[in-house]
Amino acid sequence: MKTAVSRKPSRLFYRLSVPMLGLIVAFIALFTTAASYILIRVQNDHALKMAEQSMKFVYRNVWYQFDTMKNVSAFVLSNSFIDNLVDQEYENDFEAIGDFFDLQTNLQNLSLLSLLHDFVPANIAQTTYTVTMALEPTSSLYAVSPAEIFLGTGIIQANDLKRQEWFKRLTLHESGAVWWSQSNGANDMIYTASRKLGHKDGRMMGTVIIGADTRSIHGVIGNAPIDKGYHLLLDDRNKVIYSDRYSFMEDLSGFDYIEKLQGTSGTVKASIGNEAFRIMYDSFDNGWKLLSIVPESHFSRYTFAISAVGAAIGATALFIFSFWLRSIVVRVTVPISRLVNAMHRREVLEFHEPLPTFASGIYEIDELNQKFASMLVMIRQLIEKSFNEEIERRQLQLELMQAQINPHFLYNTLDLINCRALISGDKETSLIVRSLANVFRYGLNKGKTWIPLQDEIRQVEAYLDIQKMMLDDLSVDIRLLDELADVQVVHLILQPLVKTALFTGLRIKPAAAESPSPPGLNGAAWCCGWRITARARTLSC
Repeated sequence: MKTAVSRKPSRLFYRLSVPMLGLIVAFIALFTTAASYILIRVQNDHALKMAEQSMKFVYRNVWYQFDTMKNVSAFVLSNSFIDNLVDQEYENDFEAIGDFFDLQTNLQNLSLLSLLHDFVPANIAQTTYTVTMALEPTSSLYAVSPAEIFLGTGIIQANDLKRQEWFKRLTLHESGAVWWSQSNGANDMIYTASRKLGHKDGRMMGTVIIGADTRSIHGVIGNAPIDKGYHLLLDDRNKVIYSDRYSFMEDLSGFDYIEKLQGTSGTVKASIGNEAFRIMYDSFDNGWKLLSIVPESHFSRYTFAISAVGAAIGATALFIFSFWLRSIVVRVTVPISRLVNAMHRREVLEFHEPLPTFASGIYEIDELNQKFASMLVMIRQLIEKSFNEEIERRQLQLELMQAQINPHFLYNTLDLINCRALISGDKETSLIVRSLANVFRYGLNKGKTWIPLQDEIRQVEAYLDIQKMMLDDLSVDIRLLDELADVQVVHLILQPLVKTALFTGLRIKPAAAESPSPPGLNGAAWCCGWRITARARTLSC
């Protein structure tokens, strides 16, 4: 019993705490996982958004650089004053020197004018743009123009430029412009060139070349850096225009991630070296591409930290809730365990000691303890009452057994009288004795309260047999249905009725014992103190 008692509290504790602890663990794990996932997604989306914003900023500013170069070129191509300077007729070449310097001054002014819309640092402002006009022999200023190639602000002859690869492409695209990049020794430059046609007859007058230092692009990109990533500007042949990872004009056509760039814009994932990168790209009108290359680790750089913080918060919450749950379960189970232990104590069950009382602070448990104590008191009272009643019942049985001694002695005496009457030949006395014995035997009925109706009739018949001997002309007719023979009735319920019928219905009245009258007077008879006034009556029951 001690082993069973020691196990019950632990089973109750674990049956309550384990499911609740499992539910709390599942809830905390679900909550921390969901919160960590949301935070990681927010952080990754924020990192991606910042990278996209950086790329858009660079794209807009680089596009502005290109657009400025196109606007300067368009102004030179469409300006009528410049058109008149390059398409003037002179008798002597030296007469064109004045117009030559006027054109050169205008070109220099255009170069300075373009700086008003630039955002490059002041230390590189002087070398931001160059405006060059390469004249054909059909121009009136061709003879006074320098022949050497100089792609700076000024006027040159176009003969030697025709061997350049970009000039060949320009010839194939007469109505458009070409873009290219090259180093002039001191600086890395990007250029755009367009053909200059005369307004009068549409003759080919020369080529307008607009150049820009790549340091202007460097200044733009420097204002929008990408953490852990970098920007890359490629021309239409996948050569590097700007990058802090590759050299100027390096060809990247053979790289796998370059070949994955499909369409004018989009995002691809590729491996560069042994690291995964996300590449966002967009194209300009001239076919050049701006790439923003960001390592995938940049988007998930806070994943571990967020997961660790979430795990720490979850562990802390689990510890707090576990401690709180344990205190609640202990507060509930300990009083119940104490009550169970008290219920198994022999001293309490045998009422040698009262049930221990204690206040748990929980109404239901205190009420249960109080009611169980009351039940023990009631059980003890019931046991004592039952014990006392059992003693009384046994005492009554003993008294009944003692009381049955006298009827047996009476039966034996009546049997002796019956035998003596038979020996002496007095049959009437023998009949009276036997009837009296039957009356006593059926009257005692072994102490039973309920008997069958037919047994009750036998007791009445024995009683009437004696009355017949006292009343000579008394006749009795007893009729009992067979289906009523076994009906249980209260013992001695008919004998009082028969007696009442005899002494009331036949008017048999008690007489004075001191002055008995002799029998036979006036049709009346005296017998055993009763007077029969009507002798020819019939009793029916």
